[in-house]
Amino acid sequence: MGSGKDSAESDKASAAGKGPGKQAGTSGGAKAPPLAVGDTVVTKVDPASGEGEQTDGSGVIVDDFGDTLAADDADYGRSWALAKRWAIKLDDGRLVFRSSDEVSRPTG
Repeated sequence: MGSGKDSAESDKASAAGKGPGKQAGTSGGAKAPPLAVGDTVVTKVDPASGEGEQTDGSGVIVDDFGDTLAADDADYGRSWALAKRWAIKLDDGRLVFRSSDEVSRPTG
């Protein structure tokens, strides 16, 4: 996983319609519509866990914080607990927050 600044830059670019996060989960030349509230997505259930195998979980985007993310050059004075763009309600009921590069559209 990249640095927090890289993630924030990716999310800011996605919010402006310029980054790969807007086309998350696409392949080839086909362009999917941008991710939005109400879309079903797949993400790692616990990406920070270093224990064992990480599993994917599906959920629904319930909020988009793209327009409230700090500027690309924001200095929080820390590299942990950085803002994430998407609030996702997982199918098991948990609420998680993810950057655009941490979500994809389900396949199949």
